[in-house]
Amino acid sequence: MKLYALEIPLNEKINWESIFLDKIPVDRQNKVQSFKNREDALRSLFGSLIVNYILWKELGVVRYTYYYNKYNKPYILEHPQFYFNLSHSGKWVICITDLKEVGVDIERVRGIDLKIAERFFSNEEYMLINSKIGYNQLLCFYEYWTMKEAFVKALGKGLEVSLDSFHIKKDKRLYKTIYNDFYTYYFKLINLDNLYKLAVCSENEDIKNINIEIVTINKLKNIFLNGK
Repeated sequence: MKLYALEIPLNEKINWESIFLDKIPVDRQNKVQSFKNREDALRSLFGSLIVNYILWKELGVVRYTYYYNKYNKPYILEHPQFYFNLSHSGKWVICITDLKEVGVDIERVRGIDLKIAERFFSNEEYMLINSKIGYNQLLCFYEYWTMKEAFVKALGKGLEVSLDSFHIKKDKRLYKTIYNDFYTYYFKLINLDNLYKLAVCSENEDIKNINIEIVTINKLKNIFLNGK
């Protein structure tokens, strides 16, 4: 299992689309161009680029086609057993890969009405969050929020799975949940940036041994523009 992280240069006055847009599949180009918000467009562009980079690095694939399940979770048509998942928030784009279904979520930590936890989380989760004080309460909320979102994305069933329909508990040093009384999913919280919370979910119990690679813009330029 490997996690790739790319910090987007949101503040640079560079037309990144003119540099990279033609390097991603046509349907993803259309997606990028559909955004009116500049930052959303950049997150979409660099999300596709990081998938390009991963496929090139892990599988030697240059051309590929996306397909989507009925819940709109993306897969690679030519490599259906290559499991990946994307998430982005603020300046970060994240992609996780594994040999099994996998999900990832990153969120910027911001002030929020913690009553959301009472509405969307299990009673045990809500009580745990409520037991925290001050900023630690907010951090605990985002830890559970990202784990829950990562789980839903790993299942690939979209809004069909409500966030309060399952309970995440800590077993020794590992967070996990049991789905449909049979399938066990595991979680890992990763400290990438103090202003963000990041969680990964997988059926793979070896989730504690995730490898992390920071992908840079220069690395993308060298591969997709300079052929290095």
